[in-house]
Amino acid sequence: MSNSLLKEFRFKIGEQYELNEFNLKSLESTFSNGLEYENYEYIKGDFKTLFGIPFSRNVILQYNGDILCRVTYRFVLEDLDNLFQELNNYLTLDKKLIREKLDLGKTFTIFRFKEFNLSLNIARDLELSAFKFLG
Repeated sequence: MSNSLLKEFRFKIGEQYELNEFNLKSLESTFSNGLEYENYEYIKGDFKTLFGIPFSRNVILQYNGDILCRVTYRFVLEDLDNLFQELNNYLTLDKKLIREKLDLGKTFTIFRFKEFNLSLNIARDLELSAFKFLG
């Protein structure tokens, strides 16, 4: 399940900054658990959808020590059902996402693997993040 899902993502947790450095726009850095993360907006324009669902903004890449730690994809709230349907293709029956069971305005974990975690924040828009904690 995790390997097939990983193939869907354009960016891989753990890859080097140099792979994308000429396609990034620097954003303000952030701190978490005592570690500094350098944040970048991916501006190349060759990657505009995930699972065929268009992004509402450019993808955000977060690095620590030139290693990619987090990738954040944003979608419009109206694509929630489509996103659930696509993510459910990778979930076992007992882990399927059910819209009625989710609270708007909260972040929840969809997948937890040794390689990465995948979380979804549902608020004014959808924020899907693949990440690995370093701290």
